[in-house]
Amino acid sequence: MRRTESSKFSALVLVQDHYNTLRNYSTKRSRPADYLIYLGLPALLAGLVWYLDGRARNVPDVLAAVAILTGLIFNVFVLIFDLTARAADTLPLGVREFVDQLADELRANVSYAVLVGILLTGLLGGLVMFTDVDKPLNRLATMMVVFACAHLLLTIFMILKRVRAMFRSFRLRREEPIP
Repeated sequence: MRRTESSKFSALVLVQDHYNTLRNYSTKRSRPADYLIYLGLPALLAGLVWYLDGRARNVPDVLAAVAILTGLIFNVFVLIFDLTARAADTLPLGVREFVDQLADELRANVSYAVLVGILLTGLLGGLVMFTDVDKPLNRLATMMVVFACAHLLLTIFMILKRVRAMFRSFRLRREEPIP
């Protein structure tokens, strides 16, 4: 990951770091299929909601669930930091380089997931504060919530696979293919 000069409040580097992890581990090249699934599936679901005139309900409950999930994801970030700090000196050099790379990518993914969770929490919080939550959301707001929720879930799946690869690398003392 590279250093950039930007505002302390800019999240662009988090987005950039995360999307740089959507590469084939062997070739280091971007995989269009990853982007298609990662962005296309949430867009497809949001489009389906629009087409079917779906309307989200129970927004305060969704807000609570997303806020809790975001906090749990942040705890994964702390766990990763702790694990990599402890394991840095105990792994053989070849595995250590792999684990360092995996840890960097995992950090980028978790940071991005926390960012998406915070933005989704802000969106849902704004809807709870400024709309009548006894009525279903309008189509546009529902589409935004569906897209962001699906996107967050796909990011969490990516994190889970990388956490698995990291733990297996610690235990087996060999490289595990990066998902």
